[in-house]
Amino acid sequence: MKHEAIKPSQRKRYEFIEFQLMWDGVVGRKILTEKFEISPQQATLDLTSYLDLEPKNMAYDPRQRTYIARSGFCPAFVKGEATEYLQHLEMLHHGYRAPDEIWPASIPEFDAVAASTRKTDPVTLKSVLRAIRDRHCVEVMYVSLSSESDSPRCLYPHAIASDGHRWHMRAFDGDKKRYSDFVLSRIEKITTKSDSDQELPEDKEWSKIVDLRLQPDPTLGDRPRERLEIEYNMSDGELLLEVRQAMLFYYLRFYGFNPHDIEEGMIRNKSSFSLSIKNLKEVDECIGRRS
Repeated sequence: MKHEAIKPSQRKRYEFIEFQLMWDGVVGRKILTEKFEISPQQATLDLTSYLDLEPKNMAYDPRQRTYIARSGFCPAFVKGEATEYLQHLEMLHHGYRAPDEIWPASIPEFDAVAASTRKTDPVTLKSVLRAIRDRHCVEVMYVSLSSESDSPRCLYPHAIASDGHRWHMRAFDGDKKRYSDFVLSRIEKITTKSDSDQELPEDKEWSKIVDLRLQPDPTLGDRPRERLEIEYNMSDGELLLEVRQAMLFYYLRFYGFNPHDIEEGMIRNKSSFSLSIKNLKEVDECIGRRS
């Protein structure tokens, strides 16, 4: 059976088998039947058919009466990356999954930082998504930290984006005649204006991709610099990130820089993660600060 011909439901069970082999070293019929609510016969078929496909990945251990990962295990259906495991813990932590719904066979004791922020109203998100789809304007009452205006704003959303902390909508501001980001949780009231057809300019900052080249802080010694290069999977001492210009500000904050901190007319090239910007002048020109 070629991998391309495998049905999605079957592929998902093969992914689960590899996940267990990867992280627990063993996989058996019982855990398959419990996770996917299938019959023991189907679970046996899944295991034997997977073994036919990837005989170098697992072997049956008659003493344990289960399948174990072989020393040459190499996943074919999952990437085998740590993020695949950690995402399950994040979903559990944020309440998106129950303990019996995530894949790890045994859940380690863990904790994670949960950002305390006002939740986005589902009605707000639904209105924004429909406005993006139908290219309509939305009239919103928006709580801005930089303005005390209580007037409604006419916005034309075309995308949503996360800065790693909160979700925004990217929208053309009909009053200020420019594209800006608006935090979804700060929208207190929203009304769709379906009769508001308007020819909008291109959002060039959203469309343009710019390079953000990061490197270890040049003041570091050889050993900590080498450790950072490994930690960030750098190539030739550099981490190249290709990002939307509209997202550049958020990427800088994510990597420990303060885009508002100016030194000698440009962003201060100092990160709380001991990084520095290699192409500082280019990045500073692309930030697009507003007075």
